[in-house]
Amino acid sequence: MPNFEWDEKIDCRGLVALPGFVDSHTHAVFFGDRSLEFAMRAEGRSYQEIAAIGGGISSSVEKVQAASLDEIVCYSQPFIERALQLGTTTMEIKSGYGLSMEEERKLLQAAKRFGQTSDMEIVHTYLGAHAVPVGGSQPDYVDEIINTQLPALCDEAEFCDVFMDEGYFTREETLQICGRAKELGMKIKLHADELAETSGAATAVELGAFSADHLLRISNDGIQSLAGSTHTIATLLPVTALSLRASYAPARKLMDAGCAVAIATDCNPGSAMSENMQFVITLAVIGMQMSPKEALTAATLNGAAALDRAHTHGSIERNKVADFVLYNIPR
Repeated sequence: MPNFEWDEKIDCRGLVALPGFVDSHTHAVFFGDRSLEFAMRAEGRSYQEIAAIGGGISSSVEKVQAASLDEIVCYSQPFIERALQLGTTTMEIKSGYGLSMEEERKLLQAAKRFGQTSDMEIVHTYLGAHAVPVGGSQPDYVDEIINTQLPALCDEAEFCDVFMDEGYFTREETLQICGRAKELGMKIKLHADELAETSGAATAVELGAFSADHLLRISNDGIQSLAGSTHTIATLLPVTALSLRASYAPARKLMDAGCAVAIATDCNPGSAMSENMQFVITLAVIGMQMSPKEALTAATLNGAAALDRAHTHGSIERNKVADFVLYNIPR
C-alpha cells in the first residue's frame, strides 16, 4: 500500500471509523466470465457436474491462457476498484487459473501490479494445485508443482494453497506440495472440506496453515482440530455456499467450540462473483447465525490473522497500521 503524507485535516465528526475489511480469500485476478454456469446451477447441476463437461476451473484456465497480462489486469481492475470503494483495504489474491509455470506467474504478476497501483494492500498466494490441466496426469502434475513450479515461483507469492477435496488433490498430495512449499519459505493456506469431508481442516492444522477455508462439509473431528489450534483460522465463504445452493458452513458451531472464524468473499468468476465484503457480513449474520459484532471481527481482525497480519492490521489501535474506513452510518 502506498505511503501518504497528509497535508490537511479530515473532519470525521459524525462519521463511524471501522477497520478496513481484510478479504483473506479471493481469486480476483482472472479473465472472462462463466455466466452460463450460473444458469446451469439454477437448473440444478452441481459444481462437479459442470466441471465434468468442461466448465468450472478448466473454463477459466482456457480463458487465462489465451489472454495477455495487460488484458487480465484490465479485466480484473473493476473488481479491485469496487472492493476498495466498499471498504476492503487488504485483499489476498490467488493464482490457480494458469496451471503451468508461466501462466501461474502471469496471474501473480497481475496481482502484483494491483499492489503497486491501487490503494489496497495485496497479499499473493500461489495456487497451482487448483486442478489438473486438461489431458494431464495427476501424478505428473503434482511432480511438476513440487519440482518446477514451486521453486520457480516461491519468490512471487507469500502463501501456497492447495485445493484438497474430493476429485481434486488428496491429503497425501497436499502434504507433499505444502511440505515442499514450507521448505522454500512459503506460508500455507488450504481449501478444505468444501465438496466433501476429506480431513481438510485437520490437515491444515497439522501443516500449521494460517487458514482452512470453505469448511462446508467439516466434521466434528475437524472442528475439534481447529478449536485446539492457536494458529489456524477457519475462513468461511458464504457467497459461495449461496451460489452453489449449499448449506452454509457451521459458523455458530465452530465459534461455540472455540475456533477463530474469518469471513471472505471468495471472489471468482464461477461460484462467487462478488467482491463485496459488506454483503458477506450480511450473509454471515442472516445465514450463519453470527452476531453483527462477530461478523465484523471475522471480516477484519480474524481475516488479518488468516493472512499473518493480525499484529499490524484488522483493528484500530496504537502501533498498528492506520488502516480504517470512514462511514456515514448512524452507529
